[in-house]
Amino acid sequence: MADNTGGATGPRLLLNSQPFGFGPPAATAVLAHELAPYCAELAYFGGGHTLDLQHRPPYHAVYGTTGLSDEERLAYLRELAPRYDLFVTAMDFAEAELARRAGLNVAVYDALTWFWPEIPAVARDAALYIAQDFFGVRERIAADAALRRNAVIVPPIVPLLPSRQVWHPEAGRGRHVLLNLGGLQNPYWQPSDAAGYARLMLDAVRAAQPAGRPVVVTTSRAVAEALGDPTVRTDDRDTVLDLMSGAAYACMTPGLGNIYDAAATGVPTLWLPSANETHLLQARLLTEHGFCDARVDWQDVGGPADYDVPCPAGPEALTEAMVRVVRRLSGEPGPRDRLAEHVAKSTAGLGLVPGRARALTERFGHGGMREAAAELVRRAGDGPADRLSV
Repeated sequence: MADNTGGATGPRLLLNSQPFGFGPPAATAVLAHELAPYCAELAYFGGGHTLDLQHRPPYHAVYGTTGLSDEERLAYLRELAPRYDLFVTAMDFAEAELARRAGLNVAVYDALTWFWPEIPAVARDAALYIAQDFFGVRERIAADAALRRNAVIVPPIVPLLPSRQVWHPEAGRGRHVLLNLGGLQNPYWQPSDAAGYARLMLDAVRAAQPAGRPVVVTTSRAVAEALGDPTVRTDDRDTVLDLMSGAAYACMTPGLGNIYDAAATGVPTLWLPSANETHLLQARLLTEHGFCDARVDWQDVGGPADYDVPCPAGPEALTEAMVRVVRRLSGEPGPRDRLAEHVAKSTAGLGLVPGRARALTERFGHGGMREAAAELVRRAGDGPADRLSV
């Protein structure tokens, strides 16, 4: 990769990410910064809250697609296809299929290889399938001949941080608490319910703090606007990492991006109640494998004692169950008080030693963005794309 200095001879990549939480767009943003020096052209194609994290630079162009239909996005991709060697998506399999129909070669980055009940066909047919390592990933790919053909496994898309960004008790004690509410926006619930969840957590975390300790809140632009609180902000990933490393502790939604950022910084973390199916499973995996500092689940405040995951009725039904709890808690002071009490009890011992998620980097490594970028540059440089427009 070091020999490819970019410029006119570098590959031309069109990046994209799934509009589900902040994990996929955050991974794409990290990859973009790693890829930029090696690309003749680097652009982003996507819409909604994924645009919150995509900026120029490093992109030469950002093609916004918010509100466009499938057919309109397909037409847009066909227009762009001759300009790019490879379409690279973070887990938006439907968009990958549109890109293939438009005549683009496709690569897929997937942080959830361990999770999918079935890997989508477009991943098996892709020019490159990049699987981020996690529990069960290597075993799943080893057992799948189609995936073995085009798959590479990379460490988590987290960097080895400088010492100033690694948490230690002396730096964080007595300072702010970070409330990271990334990962709330997804198509299975209404924006008002995402905002309702955020408001519940914000109130509970603030109520649990001793006098004088500020709570710094970061989330997507849409959720921040819905909360209407001038102290709630939207930050890029580097800023979030700085906020984590300087916090007394963090309270975060258990998305995989947040989990690996906690691993990178070593910040002790309270994992908040799940907002979707993967949140729930990831929080369970952390607990089962000894990487969880503290956790609050819906059952602690009167929600269902357990969830059947994968939900037989589908992720929509599971989210509906979570939404019912959010709406009930929003309207009843008693359960809200219990939530604040559980947050206070669960965080009472945090901030004394580094977080247990730090050990994830020892198990699965770090620096996966470099390996992923190297593979993408190599595959994009293998030759011109086969234009098989449908």
